[in-house]
Order: sequence, then C-alpha cells, then structure tokens
Amino acid sequence: MRISTNQFHSQGINSIQKHQENLLDIQVKLSTGKRVNKASDDPVAAGQIHSMNRTMNTIDQYARNGEFAKTQLVLEETAIDDTTNSLQRARELGIQMINGTYNPSNRQATAQEIGQIINQVRNMMNYRTSEGESLFAGNDVDKQPYVVDGGTYDDTTTVPVETTGGFYSYIGNLPVADPDYSPTANFGSRFLQIGFDSDNKLSSDDSGDASRVRVSDNGSDVFNIPGGATSLTKYDDGAGNPPDSNILNVLVEMKKQLDAGEPVSLEVVEDITSSITQLSQVRAEIGGRQNRIENQYEAGENFKLALAERKSNLEDQDAVTGISEFTRNQSALQMAQQIFSKVQDLSLFNYIR
Repeated sequence: MRISTNQFHSQGINSIQKHQENLLDIQVKLSTGKRVNKASDDPVAAGQIHSMNRTMNTIDQYARNGEFAKTQLVLEETAIDDTTNSLQRARELGIQMINGTYNPSNRQATAQEIGQIINQVRNMMNYRTSEGESLFAGNDVDKQPYVVDGGTYDDTTTVPVETTGGFYSYIGNLPVADPDYSPTANFGSRFLQIGFDSDNKLSSDDSGDASRVRVSDNGSDVFNIPGGATSLTKYDDGAGNPPDSNILNVLVEMKKQLDAGEPVSLEVVEDITSSITQLSQVRAEIGGRQNRIENQYEAGENFKLALAERKSNLEDQDAVTGISEFTRNQSALQMAQQIFSKVQDLSLFNYIR
C-alpha cells in the first residue's frame, strides 16, 4: 500500500487539531466550573438541567407571590385589629350607657364619640391598598364594599311609625335594582399561587388547598353579625326586610339611641360582642393563611435545595479531575506536535541526503 507524504502531513495536522480542541474544551470547563456548558457536552444531562432550572425559577416566583400575599394579609389583619379596637371601645361605652344613672346630656355627648368610631370603622371596612384595591370587596376589588343604603326603614316599635335612614349595605347584599349592587362581590376573591398545584382546580374557597392563598375577603363574611343583628330586627323596609346585619349599622343604631337621649339597648351590646368574636375568628383564619405561606416557602426552599444538589452533580466540573484531564491533553498535544515534526523529516530527499 502506498502512503503519500501528504497523507502523513494531513494525519499529523488532524491529530494536533483534535488535541487542541480537547485542551480548549477542558480549559472552558475549568474556567466556568461547569462540566456541561452546551447541549453537545452531555445531551441527557443538559435536558435535565434545563428542566431543573425551570422548576427552580417557578419556585422563586412562588416565593415572590408569597411575599406579596403576606403584605396583603398584614394590611387586612391591621384593618381588622383597628376595627376590633374601635368596637371594644364602643362596647365599653355601650355597657356604661345601659346604666340608667346617665342623663340624656351624657348620652348625647357619648353619641359624638360613637360618631367618630363609626367613621373609623367605615374607613376600615372600605379599606383600600396602595394600588387602590379594596380588601373586603370579594372579587370586585375595584369597588367600594360598603355604601349608604338607599332604602328607607321604618322603626316598627315606635308609635307613630318613624322613618329612619342612614344605614349601610354591603354591595353584594343590596337589591338587584340598586345601581351599587355587585353580584360578584359575594363569591371569589383574589388568589395567589404559592406552590405547585395538587389538583389544578380553583374554587372560591381556598380551604385545604395549600398551593393557593386568598388575599382578599368578602366583607359580608367579615363584618356581618353571625345569626343576624338582633338590634336591627325592629326596622322594616316595607317588604319585611331589616337593614344589612353588619356591625356598622349596629353602631349607627347605637348612635341613634344615644342621640335621642335613650339608654343603649342590651341587643346593641350583644351584637357588638358577637362582631368582636367574629372578627377574632377571621383574624385567626388570616393567621392560618400566613402560616401556610411560610410552610409553602420552606417546602419550596427545601425542594429547591435538593434540585440544586442534583443539578450540581450533573453540571459542575470536578476540579481535580479537570486538572488531570488538562495535563493529559496538554501532554498529548505536545507529543503530537513532536511526532508531526519527526514525520516532516521522513522524506526520500532527506534519506538520500
């Protein structure tokens, strides 16, 4: 078989180039600290690394969602705490004003303080975030939850019948014909995803679903008196309906009694007590949601740590192994260069000479 000088030359050049490529490849791995820098380095590992990066990015997004959710829940908790403190003061005044030793002037003076409490409670029930979204409007975060009830209510315990107004209604409890009526305020609320789906279903109640957390609430569930406000049952709109059974209307009724110089009724104090209990339960439920956010965050971080360890095993370059491979490839390149220089001298002319 005849082997030409050009063939010797070509094989030598190819050998040198291959060793140079190997040396450059290990240099890149050592400089980046990664064994897989491109898909061709290890196609299977590259696919797994891409999948883990995507999962870790999703976990980071869930963590950011959780931080935002905690901020919203802190605002809601603050509004409820402020309302509870105001109601505690109203309850104290109500217990005092039940006593018949106070004269009408004392009661009318107390009514002024109750008026201030009404303003404070109304502001909390209509609380908006810095983005202008209502905390207690259910699914209609762009609406004001509590508005003045346009209906008229007759006090059926007075003779003659006294027409009384000034009550407030939750927008989801208004008559359908009312321009402020909002049916979607009665269901749903804002949810944030804080973990991987367990069933990929979304309902208006996040109870038991650890992957989502509710960051707004239905005001009617928060501020209405459980079982109805007994102090408001004496009012009638002509169709047998009393005013909305929310705590704000109970305070309005309390102020009406005091403005008239009358003692506060026991029903008013009982309704305020029931509302305080209800708000405490809501606050505890909010605390439960905050705990779920923390638990999901910790679970996500633990999962991300396991993924990072697996990713490191697939992707990272072992320094000792890399240096050994670099030295071996460097030696191989030097040998190839030396052999090539010797082959260059294998010429018939050099032999004759």
